[in-house]
Amino acid sequence: LAIVKSAYRALGLDEKEFMQYRAALSRISNAKNLKQTPPDLYKQAVNKETEALAAVFEEYEKALRNANALDFDDLLLEAVRLLRHDDATRQSWNRRLSYVMIDEYQDTNRSQYELMRLLSESHNNVCVVGDEDQSIYSWRGADIRNILDFERDFPNARVIRLEQNYRSTKNILAAASAVVENNKQRKGKKLWTEANAGDSIGVYAGFDAENEALFVADTIEKHLTANPDDHVAILYRTNSQSRQLEEALRRY
Repeated sequence: LAIVKSAYRALGLDEKEFMQYRAALSRISNAKNLKQTPPDLYKQAVNKETEALAAVFEEYEKALRNANALDFDDLLLEAVRLLRHDDATRQSWNRRLSYVMIDEYQDTNRSQYELMRLLSESHNNVCVVGDEDQSIYSWRGADIRNILDFERDFPNARVIRLEQNYRSTKNILAAASAVVENNKQRKGKKLWTEANAGDSIGVYAGFDAENEALFVADTIEKHLTANPDDHVAILYRTNSQSRQLEEALRRY
C-alpha cells in the first residue's frame, strides 16, 4: 500500500480523482494472476484511467525490485517460474512431494494450476476436492476451467461424487438445485439427503439494505411474540450487512 501511495505521488495522481489505493492494488493483483505485465496493461489501455493504472503498476514493480522484495502474488508467480526453468529444483520437489492434495479446487487460478502440474509431473498423484457450482471468485482470478477440465488433464483420475447432503432439508436442496442447474458451465450432480422435507422456503425481495433489514426485524418480532421461548439467528453473507441489521433490531 505504501508503494502504491508513493507511485501516486510520483505520477501526480490523486486518490480522490483517480481510484482508491486499495482498488489499484486489487487491479494490479488481478493483472498478476492473469500473468499480465505493465506493458500488457499499456497495450490494453482504452482510456486515461487504464493508462494511469499501467503506469502505477510499472512504478510498483520497480519499487519491489529496488527493495529486493516480493508481494503476495509474486510468491506464487516466482515459484512457478523457478520450477519451470530449473529442472533440478523441480525434480527435487517432485521426489519430495509424493502426493499433492488441493481443497476448494474451483477457486484456483491458472498460476496455482501450473504450480500443481509442475509439482506432480513425475508421479501424477493428485487429489482435488471442489464443486464447480461454488465457484464465486472469478473476479479475483479463479478459473473454472481448472475443475471442468480436470478429467481431460488427468485421464486416469477416479471421480468420486459427494452427492449426499448432511446439513440441509429436502426443500432447501430442491430449491438450491433448481437455481444452480441454470449454470451453463457445470458437470452436474444430483444432491440428496436423508433429512425430512422441512419447512417451506420463504422469499422476500427487499428494495434496499434498509428495507431488507426492517423486514427481518419485523418478521423476528412477530415470530417471538407468538413463540416467546424460541431463539432466532440471522445468517448474512458479508460483514457490511451487519450494521443495517443491528440498527433495525435496535429499532425494534
